[in-house]
Amino acid sequence: MTEQPGSEERTIRLASIVSIDIVGFSTMSERDQRNAARKVENLRARVERVAIANGGRLFNTAGDGFMLEFASAGQALGAIQEILDKRTKGEPPIRVGAHVGDVIVTATDDLLGHGVNVAARLQALAEPGTALVSSEFRSMARNSPQSAFQSRGQKPLDNIDQRVQTFEILSKRQKFARASRRVGWMAAAAAAVGVLIYFSPMLFGFAQDYMRTQQQTAAQQQQQQQQAVQQLAATPVETPASPVEEPPTRVPGYTFSDCTGCPEMTVLAGGLFVMGSPDNEPGRGRDEGPLREVSVSPFAMGKYEVTFSQWDACLAGGGCNGYSPPDGGWGRGDRPVTGVSWEDAQAYVSWLNAQAGGQQYRLPSEAEWEYAARSGQNAAYAFGARVTQTQATFQTRQTTPVGAHEGNAFNLYDMHGNAGEWVTDCYAPNYNLAPIDGIAVQADECRRRVYRGGKFNDQAPVLRAAARRSNEFNSRTQGIGFRVARALD
Repeated sequence: MTEQPGSEERTIRLASIVSIDIVGFSTMSERDQRNAARKVENLRARVERVAIANGGRLFNTAGDGFMLEFASAGQALGAIQEILDKRTKGEPPIRVGAHVGDVIVTATDDLLGHGVNVAARLQALAEPGTALVSSEFRSMARNSPQSAFQSRGQKPLDNIDQRVQTFEILSKRQKFARASRRVGWMAAAAAAVGVLIYFSPMLFGFAQDYMRTQQQTAAQQQQQQQQAVQQLAATPVETPASPVEEPPTRVPGYTFSDCTGCPEMTVLAGGLFVMGSPDNEPGRGRDEGPLREVSVSPFAMGKYEVTFSQWDACLAGGGCNGYSPPDGGWGRGDRPVTGVSWEDAQAYVSWLNAQAGGQQYRLPSEAEWEYAARSGQNAAYAFGARVTQTQATFQTRQTTPVGAHEGNAFNLYDMHGNAGEWVTDCYAPNYNLAPIDGIAVQADECRRRVYRGGKFNDQAPVLRAAARRSNEFNSRTQGIGFRVARALD
């Protein structure tokens, strides 16, 4: 990119940024300034050597820290592990942060921008002697042969709205400890097997004696039971009631309902999928990337969108903010409830949890919604590259009753069209900092929430599995409704 005439030319590129900070530098300087300066110079020289050896460079130096740039996360990972694992005697402790993101390259070959900011803020959160990295860094570096990470959860970063999913890079010592624990368990299992083999003849003899005793006891009990039956043969007895059948195991595809009037839920297996849309997908929006692999845990999704009749039951039960949304003159009943805000949807969820006796219901996350809408497919729609009006309700003047069209491969209906569906997430203009474990994007202050799936009067591209829309959290817009998700026991 080029700026206004007379200004310096700057470019933007994707880079792996590593931020290193010296722990306790101020205290060290106060005690012995010259010695502190010598230690910093020695550390700087080692860091720079390691960076160059791994294909990177040192591009910024502060009094108590350094910034490194690498072309790939794998190179950065190798440098980080060498810097942490091969500390020299007397070297001051450090902490490290790393992120993969866009950076602005200045005329002096310095780097600025979001990628640098995130790395620096992750470094500030790291414990001494450790490296804290973003999910983007971990995703791009995890195929490296020396990679080993441990999740540290979502963390808020200063002056950045979104929380960031973080991971700690395991040192050689930590990896050795992990491997030792595995070897220990394997050795214990092998020892147990060895003991069983050694004592197996004796155990076999005990087992034979035990079986003979059990057979004799069973024969005596059978004889006693026959005598009791003969004595009571003439006595009339009541026929016991049929036992209550236990519900089947909630396997993927199984549909259930927790209470009368509760939404029907379909169990989804969860797993890995690629979220977002490729650059060449017709109708693609700029906020649908970058593409990334997301892991979704098993959960249950509403088989249908929440209907007017279900909403009216909530209203009659004193819930749903006491709000009765208009039906547009189309009728209520099994049509999806629309004209409800994100806040209204949360009120329904609260009422539903009270009816079901728990806190299991919620709105789905954006990742869960897209996983459910794709139903194992990589195309723009669950039905392929195109969608027709026999498959979904769109480009019409009103909604249709839920389930009017064929369901997708996950046994979910109206994921494309009919009503837009609120999800939990706070809207962000891209997936740069979005979690990769399927949980929702949250922010301390969030005015706009995401809704998915497209409305009855939208064009086909808005119905795509990857398409995203947002609205004010308290907006009651015609055509926007929701479906619920549920944690599994």
